[in-house]
Amino acid sequence: MNHKLIVACCFIIICISCKNDVIDNKPKKELKVITTIDSQIEQWQQELKVPNVALGIIEDGKIIKTKVYGNTKEGAKAPDDMLFNVASVTKVVFTALALKLIENGDLDINEPLYPYYVDPDVVSDERHKKLTPYTLLSQQSGFSNNWRWDHPTEKLIFTTDPGSVYNYSGEGMEYLRNSIEQKFQKSLTTLSDSLLFNPLSMYKTSHSWDGKKDLNAFSLAYNTLGELHNLDDHSTIDNAGDDLITTASDLSTFGVYMLDQIHKEKSPYTEMTKVQTSITPNLNQGLGWRMVTNLPNGEYAIQHGGNDIGVAAIIVLLPNSKRGIVVLTNGDNGALICNNIVRVVFPDVGNEIIHKSYKSGVIQEVIDITQEELQKYNGNYIQPNGRKLGITTIENGLHLKMPGIPNLNFYQAEEDTFFSPDFDFELLFFRNEEGGINETSLSFEGKNMIRCKKE
Repeated sequence: MNHKLIVACCFIIICISCKNDVIDNKPKKELKVITTIDSQIEQWQQELKVPNVALGIIEDGKIIKTKVYGNTKEGAKAPDDMLFNVASVTKVVFTALALKLIENGDLDINEPLYPYYVDPDVVSDERHKKLTPYTLLSQQSGFSNNWRWDHPTEKLIFTTDPGSVYNYSGEGMEYLRNSIEQKFQKSLTTLSDSLLFNPLSMYKTSHSWDGKKDLNAFSLAYNTLGELHNLDDHSTIDNAGDDLITTASDLSTFGVYMLDQIHKEKSPYTEMTKVQTSITPNLNQGLGWRMVTNLPNGEYAIQHGGNDIGVAAIIVLLPNSKRGIVVLTNGDNGALICNNIVRVVFPDVGNEIIHKSYKSGVIQEVIDITQEELQKYNGNYIQPNGRKLGITTIENGLHLKMPGIPNLNFYQAEEDTFFSPDFDFELLFFRNEEGGINETSLSFEGKNMIRCKKE
């Protein structure tokens, strides 16, 4: 799924911590953002129709707040240990396992993997012999797609040489998982439990889940309208790139562990925070993690998001100041909340982290425009298949709603052209011979995605 976000509007009120809101004693200045975030999250939940949000905040290398917002499907208060699927955030947790094996001397980051495993789809392509833990963790596998079923042949195919260029691929993580399982003759679940989850007391975290145990504590998936997705099977199986089940508390514990490991001398985890390859002019790839560099005050960030049907999650760590944030949600609009929270909790660097993570250009200024001028774009637009796209006005901009895609805000770049403040989306409008607006087009990186005629 595409990344999504909304512009955060911040307001300050004082909230009292409740039973499932854990806050260490902090100075009033630091508590200001920590406590006032509660009312903002609740407002965003209502506006974006995301039933549950789980939050973890790390300061000075310690967890200072965890909280779960919202209710269960039955209307009861959401449990403190509510379970969430975190989609591609799984990749950084698996990366930690691989680095633990390297730290223990059981795996070499540059050793060829073909003695242990060769995927049947690439057995005849000699490039499989170039695959190593390094090429896969640095997202330089050479595989053509994120998942093989995205390719017309539905097979795993090389399009570049391993180690040559960045190419995001969940298949790369899965290839390393299969290799590790074959080398050690142990499953991902067994290795992760013994080397990572149990030592860190992450007892609610699992790669493999039957979809039944603790189902009453699981965050079910919702669409952009706040309606429950029709998903009967919530079970997951061992996968290094997707579908980890965890809690905000457990993932925050993992974040603290990562910050500790990064600061160890001669640790393989330090390689995790070095630029291995470039993704965009604003974003780089480390080992497992994406890196945002050149932030204010000498900061840099490592981060990874996860999106799937009714799933949006993000973890962001600031190694220099030992800060971090975890946000888990269960709605198609959840990524908008994830990005809002990063901005508010990290007021010094959050806006730049989100911008650099999802846009390749510079930060664009929002132009003042009157509601009267905006009204001419307002209305319903229809795709050839009959699906409607609704556009309404907001302050200085437009709000887009359409079933099956996230709700997005756009701001004017020039007449009839509006930009998303954090993603490479543009909303373009077209006029008839009389000068009236009669069409709109949603484009991504210059390519038309959706074109609709005005009703």
